[in-house]
Amino acid sequence: MNFIPKTTKNTGNYFCTWKAQSIVKSLRFADKENFTTRDSMSEEFLFGENGILNAFDGVREDLIVVIDDGWDVPYGATPSSLFGSLELDEKRFPSFKGTPKEKLKALSDRVKQLGYKGLGLWVPAQSAAPENVERNEENERLFWEERMRWCNYADVLYLKVDWGIFSCNIEFRKMITESARKFAPKLKIEHALFRQPLFESHCENTEEIKEWSKQFVTEVLPYSDYLRTYDVAPEFRYSSTLSRVADCLQTAQGIKGKCGILNIEDTAVIGAALCCSIGVMRHEFETKCKNYKERIRDISETFCALRWQRIAPPVSANIGEVHIADELLKDVWHYPKNMNRAWPKVSEGEYWHTAPASISRNMPLPIVESDGEKPFVVCSTHPYNNALCIGIIPRVISGELSFAPKAKISVKDKDATAPIGVLGKFDTLIIEFDKPVEQNRIFAQNLLCDKAVEITDKVKTNKNQLILSGELAFEIGKAENSQNEMPAILLKLV
Repeated sequence: MNFIPKTTKNTGNYFCTWKAQSIVKSLRFADKENFTTRDSMSEEFLFGENGILNAFDGVREDLIVVIDDGWDVPYGATPSSLFGSLELDEKRFPSFKGTPKEKLKALSDRVKQLGYKGLGLWVPAQSAAPENVERNEENERLFWEERMRWCNYADVLYLKVDWGIFSCNIEFRKMITESARKFAPKLKIEHALFRQPLFESHCENTEEIKEWSKQFVTEVLPYSDYLRTYDVAPEFRYSSTLSRVADCLQTAQGIKGKCGILNIEDTAVIGAALCCSIGVMRHEFETKCKNYKERIRDISETFCALRWQRIAPPVSANIGEVHIADELLKDVWHYPKNMNRAWPKVSEGEYWHTAPASISRNMPLPIVESDGEKPFVVCSTHPYNNALCIGIIPRVISGELSFAPKAKISVKDKDATAPIGVLGKFDTLIIEFDKPVEQNRIFAQNLLCDKAVEITDKVKTNKNQLILSGELAFEIGKAENSQNEMPAILLKLV
């Protein structure tokens, strides 16, 4: 049996090239002075023999490819006025010929030929214009309406609208969306919620930032197809993202009518467990780079989450009830002196970030019991098919970047016939259903694999409860040749 569909959903999930650009810069061009991350972007970088798009076998159809910062500016570009032309740079993409829109179409076709869902583009919140040209509302609108026509012609599927002169201008972001709706109806628009990567510790205006964010989300989310929770420091990727997701979901509860989907960037387990879209940044070649100095991230988490979302795709941020625990957990990390990293720059010292201990959508909060530290636990019941997903998320604590506390986790599930996804490490998981399950056969499937196995005689049932040991889940869900930080399985009762 295989409980994971072969066909993909319209999830909005994408692979973003930015982190791969950074890795290539550090490995191949470290000796080049003034060589920036955006200077890694080129035709060869994407499509060459060692091109980064020669990856993601088995999940390419699940992903849009978002070409990030650098694709439409000359090498060495620094003046901000250069950004936002939406014209492929000739030196970076020498084999792409024709008018600007024809070049975009050729790029789009090339991406689809590799088996990906389609092309997405990073764009700044501004047009490219000389510094002495007046930037008024009418000029910007005319510029972007023309670019939306190009995107429509080229079958561009996604625009990631990022920093720029108008990055925090709500009216500008509404204009971008309206232009897309009018001239490129298939195009999806992602807006960004700007925050400092480490805004909680060592920051005196945390409450002011949160208040501004709430206003921004309230006004921009109804005009967004996707709203990105934005960049976070690698060491606090889970706690920072969880904090932002909690704020955004809570704010979205007050939005009536159309509402966008939250994009949680690279924290794939949060995307799977809370019905949010995923902006993948990790890449398979991280594990193959002997000289890569940063901590290697397990790609299996990404593959598992993408495959789960074939069953339970992302949903709008205002759909269903949201529950957020009052209890806060605190992640802590000590940054060393003279840390050699371009972003985010931090001084030596101890930094911290808090996030709710648990978050749930369309179901009660989980009960988490532990003798010591607890993991973050997030979960949801999908509003359209009742699929249950539980994400058990590691902590940053005691000098460990991925500390998985032992915990007993209990959740309530209203539909024993729906698929169940479990991502992460735990001690014991108790799922309480709305009817007895002692007579059911129970199957489990590694979310990386296409074959389920029966585990009826390896789990415990007690009337309407299913009791699963973390040891069994780990054994089923472990990834070959992986650090196995996020073992992930699918359960099905029949």
